[in-house]
Amino acid sequence: MIGDALMSTYMYARVSTEQQNLEAQVELLKNKYDILDGNVFAEKFTGKSLDRPMFNKLRKIAKKGDVIVVQDLSRLGRNTTEVLNCIDEMSAQEVSLIIDDLGRIDVTSATGKMVTTTLAAVATMQREQILEKQAMGIAKAKAEGKYKGRRQSPETVKKCQKAIGYVEDGLSKEDAARAVGIGIATLYRYISSTTKDK
Repeated sequence: MIGDALMSTYMYARVSTEQQNLEAQVELLKNKYDILDGNVFAEKFTGKSLDRPMFNKLRKIAKKGDVIVVQDLSRLGRNTTEVLNCIDEMSAQEVSLIIDDLGRIDVTSATGKMVTTTLAAVATMQREQILEKQAMGIAKAKAEGKYKGRRQSPETVKKCQKAIGYVEDGLSKEDAARAVGIGIATLYRYISSTTKDK
């Protein structure tokens, strides 16, 4: 374990989708840093925002002298501003934040902040470039009449059909979507696509 008995070492692990392997990430850090089971905070949640249940819980628990370990910077999040603000917050609380794949660097230190700022900015730029290319590709496909829109999985289609059944029984679209576990936008997209096909 890092440090002495007066402080605690925590681990934060995250993946964005159900298909990704969260357990492998947990086991890697747990063994490498000798982290206790009760100090493991892991969740399957998008990296678009730092507002996540397990991460929020960990931020409330961590105190002066504690250490939080994450596998890589992207596990914290993809929003550069939020990530840097989080690092500043932990630095002010004197909580160390170790990024494993950066050679166990503490990003709350002066050197760590410089490295993190650079990497976060590059990651944001790369994501924006990908989104720009996607937008250009969609615009081209639309112009050529080839754009079909994002296809919904068979499982999502089944949920949408079930939701429509609830709507026909008198439930609002919002409540129906919530009842089957999909977003309201997904339901509207499905309704729109089925209307176009008729």
